[in-house]
Amino acid sequence: MKPWMRKTVIVGSWILGFAGLGLGLWVAGQPRGSQVVTGHTVRIHQPKDQALLVVADLYPEFRSVGAPWTQKKRKEINIPLLEEKLRANPYVENAEVFSSWDGTVRTIVKQKTAKARIVSGLQSVYADAKGGVFPISVHDSPRLPLVSGVHTARQVRHAIRLLDRAAQHSAFPGGWYALDFDDQTGFTAYPEWHSHRIAWGQASDFADKAHRTKALYAHALQHQYLDQLDRIDVRFADQVVFTRTSPSSAL
Repeated sequence: MKPWMRKTVIVGSWILGFAGLGLGLWVAGQPRGSQVVTGHTVRIHQPKDQALLVVADLYPEFRSVGAPWTQKKRKEINIPLLEEKLRANPYVENAEVFSSWDGTVRTIVKQKTAKARIVSGLQSVYADAKGGVFPISVHDSPRLPLVSGVHTARQVRHAIRLLDRAAQHSAFPGGWYALDFDDQTGFTAYPEWHSHRIAWGQASDFADKAHRTKALYAHALQHQYLDQLDRIDVRFADQVVFTRTSPSSAL
């Protein structure tokens, strides 16, 4: 490259650099509310196997605060009110709305995670980790443990806690696929790994009950009746009561 061409390139680069810097400083110096909205993006954070919420579900909340906002001024959008309305959506755990330097309004939503499906008669709802309930989604049907017989928020919280602890305990590979509650007998658990049920009783003393159940599994495996287990009762301290199915007759 000839010397005069090199100088031209260098000078041109400096001019473009200063122009870009000046534009950036000018944009940054404008009053935040006077910016013109150039677009709107929405991002939903959700478990990959639980697409319970889609962007279209949030359109009513956006419209209630004046969307679409393109070519409107940023100050015309009541962001605190929009965040409040988004958080009121039954599938939303949290929501944040902000505008970037280029005039784009950005909405970030965290979807609730369903931990179980609560069944009552013909009706069912999801329950989250805190025991809160929210409607069944029309967009996805994730495989979740079924909980029946619970009628109060406290019972739901106990059920979710039991399911969570069972899923993490070595005695129950795969956790429990169902949990039923009865006012008289307490909880009955249905392990994922084998077709028997466990009369668990109240939600207390999980570690002790799980230890006794695991000890029975080990004894049944050693004495070759594990596949015959039908019902296990660990409701009473220091004992395990169980029943077995009749062994299959050899042909």
